[in-house]
Amino acid sequence: MNELAWANSFLHYVFDTLMTVSPDGGEIVPHLAESEPTEVDETTFDFKLREGVMFHNGTELTAEDVAYSFNWVLNPDNASPNRAAVSFIDSVEATDTYTVRFNLKYPYALFKLTLAGMNAAIVPQGAAEEMGPEEFGNNPIGTGPFQFAEHESASHVLLERYTDYFLEAPNIEEYRMRIVPEPQVQFVELATGELHEASVPKNLIQKARDESNITTKTISQLDYNGLMFNAMREPFNNRKVREAMQYLVDYDDMLQTTKGELGSRSYGFMPKSVNEGWDLPWEEWDDQYYPERDPERAQELLEEAGYGDGFDKTIHMSSLASAQFKNMAVMLQNELNNIGIDSEVQEVTIGQWLNDLDTGEFDVTIYGWAGGQDPDGFFYYLFRDLRNDEGGLSEGIAGNASASFLYQNDEVSDSRMQEVDEKIRRARRIQDREERRELYIDLAEFWQGQYPHIPVYSEQSMLAWRNSVENYEPTAFLEQPLINQWNNAYLSDG
Repeated sequence: MNELAWANSFLHYVFDTLMTVSPDGGEIVPHLAESEPTEVDETTFDFKLREGVMFHNGTELTAEDVAYSFNWVLNPDNASPNRAAVSFIDSVEATDTYTVRFNLKYPYALFKLTLAGMNAAIVPQGAAEEMGPEEFGNNPIGTGPFQFAEHESASHVLLERYTDYFLEAPNIEEYRMRIVPEPQVQFVELATGELHEASVPKNLIQKARDESNITTKTISQLDYNGLMFNAMREPFNNRKVREAMQYLVDYDDMLQTTKGELGSRSYGFMPKSVNEGWDLPWEEWDDQYYPERDPERAQELLEEAGYGDGFDKTIHMSSLASAQFKNMAVMLQNELNNIGIDSEVQEVTIGQWLNDLDTGEFDVTIYGWAGGQDPDGFFYYLFRDLRNDEGGLSEGIAGNASASFLYQNDEVSDSRMQEVDEKIRRARRIQDREERRELYIDLAEFWQGQYPHIPVYSEQSMLAWRNSVENYEPTAFLEQPLINQWNNAYLSDG
């Protein structure tokens, strides 16, 4: 239960979950659960567990273990960082040895998806209680395909094949994750066979592709990054000013400058992969909301907004020091300067950046968010009205990114804005996917038409692995790519 920073990269092989996501992200299917949940009513669901699933310590998985795993996280006294992710659950109870009941606080569209993530990992109650959080965190026990063997700080983590895995024993005997800080060294060791897999930085992409004994794949990080305008502060409290900014930039050029091949265009404040997975009309949005660079049109819009002679202030843009973020701000700064608008870019610490987001003390700033494969992960967290949350806005908090800032200016009627907020909240409680899709299309078109951001990129990573690793297909969705319901990787002599 102890959350260790280094653990996140391997725990998905130690622990299993009730559900899992298919390699293409299109389905959420039973995993430790024997079948789809039985709906008792819209907030009560029963899961039948597979029988004979064994934990690494030799005890059998039962419904009591599942109930314990969730109720421990839900208990505020345990201060679990996973609690927020499962806060829609009221309680979990074992109704018999292999049946577990989930009592939800309200209907929740992402219920099954949540049960497929590491926030919902299942642990053995007896071992967890006997060992305590710290010891269990340092020696985790699950039902996964690999069992924890050792960890040496700043060196490696070693997992060993679990021969009693309920699907089938992994073909791979050991899974060793080494810490190799230098990308160039990683690549050399991959090319010479000392590593079987490594990530590839953008300056080594072509080298990786040129290696005949290496397979490469680009994987979406399911995030969204761009520049954000403060719609509570002049001049960006004017929609036409925000729209004018869209005509100053070349989206593709900005993408290339910031991320190159390790980035892709985003639409509707979501990665292209999410747009495609939900069959959203991103090509129409590209034509409508992402115009070609046209400084003359930008000037026209500024004149219509009453800023034909520019702004009577210097526009302050803030950015973290990382080049991928700072380059976005500098590119906009150059375009503003080209049309006679004074602007400056200031590097800030992460702490200062977060504080400025909370208080609204910025004109333009960088923004990034990892939202996952469901539109809710972007719209609920980026675009709801925090004032309508239980307890409302906390003291000293101005809003939630530019979305809540827009709720608090008078460009759009309050009734329309509250309708938008209600749709965001309703979309996460509806079970019907097509009905949700229609809501997200409406929401995406509304927010894109308000131009709160300059959307720049969704991040991608390139993985490279030796051709000797066969029957292996990593994706953005699958938690256990080495062994799962669809494949079982192995090492050949090649």
